[in-house]
Amino acid sequence: MSMRSIHPAHSARALCLRVLGGVSLVALIATAQAQPTLAPLPPSPDAPDYVPVPLTAAAPSSSNTQRVPMSAFDPLVTPATQRLLPGKIVFSMLVTPDLTKAENFYGPLFGWSFRPVNGGKHPRVEIMQAGRAIGTMVAHPLDNPKQDVPFWLPFISTSDTATVARVTKRYGGHVLFGPRKWDGLGQAVIVSDPQQGIYAALSAQSGDPEDLSTAPMLDSFSWATLLTPSPSTAAGYYQMLFNYQVTAAPEADSGAHYILSSQGQERASVNTLPPDVMPRDKARWIQFVQVRNSATTATRAVSLGGQVIVPTHVDRDGALISVIADPTGAVFGVIEAQRDMLEMGPAQ
Repeated sequence: MSMRSIHPAHSARALCLRVLGGVSLVALIATAQAQPTLAPLPPSPDAPDYVPVPLTAAAPSSSNTQRVPMSAFDPLVTPATQRLLPGKIVFSMLVTPDLTKAENFYGPLFGWSFRPVNGGKHPRVEIMQAGRAIGTMVAHPLDNPKQDVPFWLPFISTSDTATVARVTKRYGGHVLFGPRKWDGLGQAVIVSDPQQGIYAALSAQSGDPEDLSTAPMLDSFSWATLLTPSPSTAAGYYQMLFNYQVTAAPEADSGAHYILSSQGQERASVNTLPPDVMPRDKARWIQFVQVRNSATTATRAVSLGGQVIVPTHVDRDGALISVIADPTGAVFGVIEAQRDMLEMGPAQ
């Protein structure tokens, strides 16, 4: 998966959004420190492809299955798998100044439904797709509307959020929130990596969703790409934390395109930050939703108040992608697999 360019008006800025428990996600990001040189590291030979959910994060007993509505997130999977897949992106979060506008955009676009969740300082909803939780939206006004924009961030599976926090700080990144328990979901930490790419790590109390043996489910997140000034440095950082197998794409120039894989599955790509992005933008994650037709979805997004940032085109990996900004400026992508890529069968 690659990204060609993103219009400067929609590039990530240094946001000051207090979204969780009064914690500012990026007010805590100081001026970038000198970055350590991290080349992609070989995977740890004794690290398992998957790990059982720690007993301290076990799902609630079946004898107490009644859940108070709107008081906690739904578990990632039901019934629980009790198995974590480190490195898999399992959840997503949108920080937006207008929750109603976001629901009115993403609901018709992807058929998502939304369930209010109590417990945080700011209003939030859980994103439901085909009866399962795939993410959350959190409302917060922009502190500086002329500079700040809403954003999506991925949640990467881990068995140890404390280690993610500790290693991130050791290599010059910042811990923005947590580690802290999210009722119903698990233990989460939100960090800014050493190049200021913001993401979350999650140890889900139910375990992670199993990998599908077919094509990705429609209208759900199926890919993510990290745009960063130094892809090789970023790949080394994420490999160190999530035991990724890092593969340089053969067509990439000077190590500008890496694929991150775990459990034999490609999870994300790391690409060079486009040169036309504003200088203050250090790095950013962009997530892609699987759709039946990228061009049709992009047109529909415009009719709902969004804007096409990168028109539909064939990516270097053969998929049809578009990059879109929602009505408040949050950037995401849509991806359509080509017919000859559906080796495992039709999309669900």
